[in-house]
Amino acid sequence: MQNKNSAKKRLMFIQKEDYNFLAYSTILLLNTLECTTETRKFKDFRKIAYLVDFINENGNPRTFDQSQLAIIYSRAQIKKKLLHHLLVVLKNKKIIEVSINGSSKTIDLWLNKGMVSTQFLDKFFFEREINNIIQLKVSVGANLRTLTIKTLADKIFTQNNVLTWEV
Repeated sequence: MQNKNSAKKRLMFIQKEDYNFLAYSTILLLNTLECTTETRKFKDFRKIAYLVDFINENGNPRTFDQSQLAIIYSRAQIKKKLLHHLLVVLKNKKIIEVSINGSSKTIDLWLNKGMVSTQFLDKFFFEREINNIIQLKVSVGANLRTLTIKTLADKIFTQNNVLTWEV
């Protein structure tokens, strides 16, 4: 019976909606973009929901077709809620710091590198994901860290004929 329950849990696991998956993707993104102080913060955590698939599959959105991009966009809407919960956990564990941006009414964040194992941030272990983040930064723009969520959605989705709704 235990093997059956174990197998059932594995079947019910959806990687892209897993907190651990989102946590390591967020930490790698913040570290690679050097968002490690309040002055170099990542503006608007909701952008991460749109970037996770590119971080883990292929950093260049232009390699995805319209239907793939539409799926990524739709999934991002669900991930925003998961990310909000995750930020509370990461903040409570002091892995990230957050601030409320009054002018844009967003939650900005940065990595507290002192609370993350240097082994975790080993570039060799997460080489593929780090390269995807660098590729994403090149294809979307060097200002990925400070880009508004609307501009990000326009660059990745709207310009590729994916119907978007208010972000």
